[in-house]
Amino acid sequence: MMTISMRFGLPGGRGDLDGAGATSTVELARVAETLGYESLWFTDGHLSSVGSRTMRARSSPIPLAAAVAASTSRIRIGFTALHLTLHDPIRLAADLATLDRLSGGRVTLGVGWPIAPYTRAYQGAGPPQVDLPDALDTLVGYWRGRTRAADGAQFRVEPTPAQHPHPPIEVAAHTDESIVWAASRGYGLLLSATQTVASLTACLELYTSHGGKAGDVRVERFCLVAESDAAARERATPIVVRLTRRLAALGSDEHGHQSVGTSDLDPFRFHDETAVIGGPATVARRFAELRDELGVQHVNLRPSFSGTASLALQQSTVRMFAAKVAPMLAQPAVRRVTS
Repeated sequence: MMTISMRFGLPGGRGDLDGAGATSTVELARVAETLGYESLWFTDGHLSSVGSRTMRARSSPIPLAAAVAASTSRIRIGFTALHLTLHDPIRLAADLATLDRLSGGRVTLGVGWPIAPYTRAYQGAGPPQVDLPDALDTLVGYWRGRTRAADGAQFRVEPTPAQHPHPPIEVAAHTDESIVWAASRGYGLLLSATQTVASLTACLELYTSHGGKAGDVRVERFCLVAESDAAARERATPIVVRLTRRLAALGSDEHGHQSVGTSDLDPFRFHDETAVIGGPATVARRFAELRDELGVQHVNLRPSFSGTASLALQQSTVRMFAAKVAPMLAQPAVRRVTS
């Protein structure tokens, strides 16, 4: 037998929760820390698709995370996910290590593959200059002391992170092969909010069968909490319709996670099977099922529904979840381990 507890994170720069920029994000971080949330997460991608509502720009994640680190003391700071292949590796290694030191060792590095239009915007029409596994190996190598040679001299990248040998790494997998790669390297796994429970289950089984641990998996879930199931459904229905239409137009998740099928984007199915929507008891039960049946310990809530929920509704969900849902999940569940 083993006990399983759950920890919940919030988006630091998605939808409307980031408000007008750094000031509102710092305020959000302080509130989230006070309410007991474990982590705040920042997403890469500050190019906006001109004339389209399907690709929205975000604030640059590392400076925004630094502002949060300087204004908080406990909440962890994560990325879901940085596009390593689009960053200069020396600058990125130094910036992330500085952030980890500034925060007192609170950084979690989520990495992922940028969607094709972002890559072409950064690098042109040719093939990618470097793939994610190579980019990550280079980054980690600098933190472990690998040097760069130039003109007969050796240069070391400084500083190194506060966490030794480096911050925890989680992979926003987009294929079965990337899940196997993450498991084989001992990295955590980030699973998208667009995936159904059946899809989550399949990914977890693949990950654990190749050496990964269920406790190293972080699951995103769109979440709306209201006073009752009926009130939640009334508020969520137009939001889910808008979101599923947008995801269908994109053809996949906005952040390059695993693609989803057309049937998974049916609004009714999405409402009932993928998003977590309801009164406090229903929402707690849905998360308890993820915990007890799949061993999920880490969940990132997405109350913004990718920017389709109003700021007031997001704030209501964040506070009601902390006050009424989290206490129901506070006692670790006991899960039977089968050989």
